[in-house]
Amino acid sequence: MLKVAVEPTPRRRRLASEVRLARTRLGWSVEQAAAALGYGSASTISKIENGTQGIKPQQLPHFFDVLQIADPAVQEAWREMVRNARDRDWHQRYPGVADDPLGDYLANLEIANTLFIWCPVVVHGLLQCDDYERAVVVASRAWKSGEDIERFITVRRNTRLSALSRKTPLRIWAVLTEAQLRQEVGGRATARAQVLHLIELARAHRDIVIQVVPLSRGAHAGTDGPYMAWTFPTGHDSVTIEGMKTALHLNDPATVTDYHTCSDHLKTDALPPKESLELLARIAKDLL
Repeated sequence: MLKVAVEPTPRRRRLASEVRLARTRLGWSVEQAAAALGYGSASTISKIENGTQGIKPQQLPHFFDVLQIADPAVQEAWREMVRNARDRDWHQRYPGVADDPLGDYLANLEIANTLFIWCPVVVHGLLQCDDYERAVVVASRAWKSGEDIERFITVRRNTRLSALSRKTPLRIWAVLTEAQLRQEVGGRATARAQVLHLIELARAHRDIVIQVVPLSRGAHAGTDGPYMAWTFPTGHDSVTIEGMKTALHLNDPATVTDYHTCSDHLKTDALPPKESLELLARIAKDLL
């Protein structure tokens, strides 16, 4: 019987990447991995590594043994990805709105341990209040009709709810600038509501840390532009750089390390969390 290839959805691509990294760590070619795993053809491994062929849960112990995946936390991460591969992805729930590259971002939100956010133009979507979010989406002009805007906002709000209510909380560390917080996005009242929302998030969620780079700081480590730095249970971290209609996902370990170093510098350049909350309170008062 002809085996039908599965769709390489974001979750499957993430698992495919883990298989490929495990193979290359052992120094094996695709042909060597196929032989070790008992496959008659190297094309099977190629399909698994590009996300067009899945892995069954009962196959995982064999993969762990052959690919030398011994860490229990990593094994559980693989199991979770295999289980989730059967669920509908965001792009299936919201076709035309949550397609790639947004789909990869949404899948990362479900899998990642931590997320460092440097988004110095507007407050990141995970931290936005409703009125501020609408103002940003409308101003972007990325969506042409009112219906498209509403669908996209629905996806974003569901994303935010899912990320902030995960069974295993996603740890979020965000660094913002005083300048972007004083920008009257959506008007003065909306800008103030957003600042108050950040204060509430930081106080209500111990897994959310917010720091602010004050205007007085001048040049800082983040002048090269916005990015998101992810850590995952498998230890294979990545960085996402987003544009209006595209996203670049960086996985090279040396490059990711450079961005982690930049994140550390940004944390140093910004006010400490407690002082950042005090500055947020002053900005909210100024926006009255």
